[in-house]
Amino acid sequence: MYKISPGWTAYYKEIQPERRFQLLETLLAEEADDGSNDFRKHLYFLRHPDGNAEKVSTDLYLWQCVNFGQIYDTSSVFKKSGRREIEKFLDDAGYSEAVKAGPDGERALYWEIRNAARRFFKTCTGSDYRRTLFGLLGPGQKDQKQHMTLDTWKMTEGVGKRLGLEEKLALWTQAVMDEYKDADPTASDRMNALKSKSR
Repeated sequence: MYKISPGWTAYYKEIQPERRFQLLETLLAEEADDGSNDFRKHLYFLRHPDGNAEKVSTDLYLWQCVNFGQIYDTSSVFKKSGRREIEKFLDDAGYSEAVKAGPDGERALYWEIRNAARRFFKTCTGSDYRRTLFGLLGPGQKDQKQHMTLDTWKMTEGVGKRLGLEEKLALWTQAVMDEYKDADPTASDRMNALKSKSR
């Protein structure tokens, strides 16, 4: 749906922000513009607002992979504030702007979200998963993939449905789910099983 060249594919597969910035500069100079280049650079700096591409400490998109799940968990009590927080992110991080721009903006946004999800899922394979991110004891290997499935659902379809933001989060949900399914060949089966239980 949002096709990109091999060069941009390599850019979106890279999870180190500093290395991504180097690739971004090279690709902007060498690749023919497919209409998304201005958004790619804009989204990079909105996602990493440190102002220093040589040493990046902030990743607003990666943080939302964690935060949306936490908002889901607390939204039965703090529904209005959770909705406001998500909508603020959508406006401040270029999400709404890119969606309104049409296919070229959506292409850049879709792949930027996938990159953040890729970075998040990389953390899910370590022994500190859920201990570091959620303040809980880390799960054993046997349960790790089930936790990852639940966290993925909460940060996408779960929070969207609970807060009435399904339409606004449609591109977020699609990108995260697509990256999740690419991360593991059995991911789709686990997600389908989870959705069946929650019906």
